[in-house]
Amino acid sequence: MRRVGVVLAACALAMPVAVTAQWQFGDPVNVSPQTTQSHYHHLDGSARRHVAASAEQVAVVWEDDRSGSPQVYLATKRHEESTFREQRLSDGGEAYEPAVVVLPGERWLAAWEQDGGIKARVFDAAGAGPVATLLEQGGRQVSLAADDAGRVSAVWARSQRGGQQIEAIDLVIEENRIVTPAPASAVAPLEDRPYQGYPAAAFTAQGRLLVAWEDRRAGHTRLFHSWRDPGRSFAPARQLNEHFAPADTEQGLGTGVMRVTIAVGADGEARAIWLDKRNAASGYAVWGASSGDGGLTFGPNRIVQDDMGAAVAQWHAALSGGDSGFVAAWNDARESWANPDETGDVILSWTVDGSWSPDLVVPGASGDGYQGSPALTLDPTGGLHLVWITRPDLTAPTALRYLRALPGR
Repeated sequence: MRRVGVVLAACALAMPVAVTAQWQFGDPVNVSPQTTQSHYHHLDGSARRHVAASAEQVAVVWEDDRSGSPQVYLATKRHEESTFREQRLSDGGEAYEPAVVVLPGERWLAAWEQDGGIKARVFDAAGAGPVATLLEQGGRQVSLAADDAGRVSAVWARSQRGGQQIEAIDLVIEENRIVTPAPASAVAPLEDRPYQGYPAAAFTAQGRLLVAWEDRRAGHTRLFHSWRDPGRSFAPARQLNEHFAPADTEQGLGTGVMRVTIAVGADGEARAIWLDKRNAASGYAVWGASSGDGGLTFGPNRIVQDDMGAAVAQWHAALSGGDSGFVAAWNDARESWANPDETGDVILSWTVDGSWSPDLVVPGASGDGYQGSPALTLDPTGGLHLVWITRPDLTAPTALRYLRALPGR
């Protein structure tokens, strides 16, 4: 097995030579550097909406414990700048798992869990607006969706009847204030053994709000999706991942799936990716599905990563869509076979004529130590913005890093 691993690693090392020309990578910079103190950055929000970019600026949100308790922070910079400007967004006892999206007019919206509720805040170059309470208590796992038409929605999991249920709310932004014109609505009804969690949301070209989530009502985790046209109620939920009970029964009721995320391309295609354990021997892999009808239905499940990652588990899958198609990122340890000092690298794949490209081990987000927990977005010009966590080893404090890549010529 060791010999096979070395061969796979050698192939993975050779692969970027063929595909790196698709992107022109800039130099990595610190968003929030590692310090001599033992504090830790986290990029663990639902749907991994930790970075958002306009044509001119980029914003990053995360959680760290530098103050002695977990709090949410924001950093922004213009694309041509090399240094981020940082500020704290949360104002409570503890805050977790933020998300961020672009608003018209070079503004941004961030949301996060704080002291058991859901908070949100608008910010721009002049600073941050007031903290708005979207949900007083019982909320977690918030994510956001926004589009160029000015539509903005938040989704979260709310404690209900011994479990939790996905809710969605439409937001109105007035300058730097958040207005919530109506209560949140349930995306799907609760049933026996209620658990709905880790939602992802995106607006389609039709203005439809598309939502996907984890669902454990069957005694194991499945993925579902639903949608709401403007002014309408949510449609009945459909299952997103292919479900089957393996013949050897070692996986019980079905294969493991987790942490779905969704994105929409400029041509109206919607895609979802998630971590899927249908090949239990190698752990989780990145799988996905595509929708050509604006999220009403999704086609067959297809594996995203290539064969070079087949022998190791994948983690922290992120997805973004734009004019040029879709880009996915995750981290895995495929190159650790050849270099035991490596414990993970950030991997990219993108769509080419509808299919996923060969994997690329990202220059600047790979090498010694741990490079992982990525989040990414595409800006309106096709530029790729990537953030991730790095640490010398899995026991060391962390640093938060960023790089920008432009489409190759």
